[in-house]
Amino acid sequence: MMSCTTFPKIETLSFGPLISTTKGSKQIPVLQNKTKALTWQPEEFWDIPFEPGNFSDKESNRVSICFTPTEQAEDYLRIFDLWCIKALASQSKELLGQQMTEEQVKTRYVSPIKTSEKGYTTLRCKMNLAGPHAVQCWTHCKELRLPPDCWRNCKVKPMLYFKAIYIMGKDLGPIIECTHAMIEESKIECPF
Repeated sequence: MMSCTTFPKIETLSFGPLISTTKGSKQIPVLQNKTKALTWQPEEFWDIPFEPGNFSDKESNRVSICFTPTEQAEDYLRIFDLWCIKALASQSKELLGQQMTEEQVKTRYVSPIKTSEKGYTTLRCKMNLAGPHAVQCWTHCKELRLPPDCWRNCKVKPMLYFKAIYIMGKDLGPIIECTHAMIEESKIECPF
């Protein structure tokens, strides 16, 4: 896995062959230079607007985590979304089983970037809290540390792994996993 702080050039991205997971879901791997997994680490620390969680299973070790990306990072991610839609449309017969236009793919595509009615933008990713693929947390000094008790009190520089495009029913979209996190904890001051 190769990582970089600047988002990779779109022209270096491609899709691998359609795969079925052991649980029966279908995924299309996202590759860089046709062979490497795509990972990216933004240069800046990002806020976390709310605690990571899994709404359907409170005890799950696999949770969703939302970040507040910078404008530049949001631009990169929106360009990635557009590339996904174009590339999926151009390879739709092979990857999705039927010929589709960009507009048809766009109606099925679920972006990980969400902007609320109030203009607040978040990037939704997945994160494992335990097990062999658990997120590894780091200090500024590049020393391994335990995950924070409260993620909202932190700024995080995530290492993001653009694993695949999931296909679930009519929906499809990127699976982005936070595999590493450099943590900058805020000091909570007493209000009295």
